[in-house]
Amino acid sequence: MTNLPDPNLPWPIALEGVTLIANYEGLRFKAYRCIAGILTIGRGRTTGVVPGQTCTAEEADTWFCADLTTFSAEVRNMCTEAPCDNEFAAMVSLAYNIGTGAFEKSTVLRCHNAKDQQSAARAFGLFNKARIQGVLQEVPGLTARRAAEAALYLTPDDSDIRQRMPQAVAEETSLAASPTVRTGTAAVGVGTVSVVAEAGSHLGEIGTIVAQGKTVLLETLGLPPEGLMPGLLILFGAIVIWRRFGQRIKGWV
Repeated sequence: MTNLPDPNLPWPIALEGVTLIANYEGLRFKAYRCIAGILTIGRGRTTGVVPGQTCTAEEADTWFCADLTTFSAEVRNMCTEAPCDNEFAAMVSLAYNIGTGAFEKSTVLRCHNAKDQQSAARAFGLFNKARIQGVLQEVPGLTARRAAEAALYLTPDDSDIRQRMPQAVAEETSLAASPTVRTGTAAVGVGTVSVVAEAGSHLGEIGTIVAQGKTVLLETLGLPPEGLMPGLLILFGAIVIWRRFGQRIKGWV
């Protein structure tokens, strides 16, 4: 960590947040275009930047402090649930990177205001993509920054009960026990039963038994016979299961 901001400036958020943003934004003394093509200078400043513009370290810190003050005021006004210092710093870092317009519509803010900190922390990871040369793609630097912001968001104050750390941690749950996977499996099962039942007249006794099972399922689920679309149910269930497995492989769930 080099070229950190002057700690004596009147920073509007916790210094941990200031340091986080500064480390990921870097410090550039001459205007440049980021990988998304945005003209930038100093510590991530994008407002009023012109090609060829230069600055000193002192100017970069002054701009940075002023910009954070503006972003902090806007984020504060969006929070109907008062954040602790670290939650606030993490959300300001996110807003500084994605803009207050995107932040106002974000799942992070919605979950925070709903007092669901765990979901809010996970939602930081939704903002890890950028359009580079017209192609939307994941950016490793954004993924790392979002993880750091989420960790800061969940870092408790000294008096916060969340700091009580258990020394026995449960293993990761089986995907087979996932409600989402179970829903997908049920959809595939219902769709398959329906397909077999429709062919009942050609399957003899087995077809008759499956047709009876279909009737029970329809009555249990409250679906009219004409409303059951076997192919769509099987497709839906397969997609749900496949996506859940993909998320687990990537460490999301």
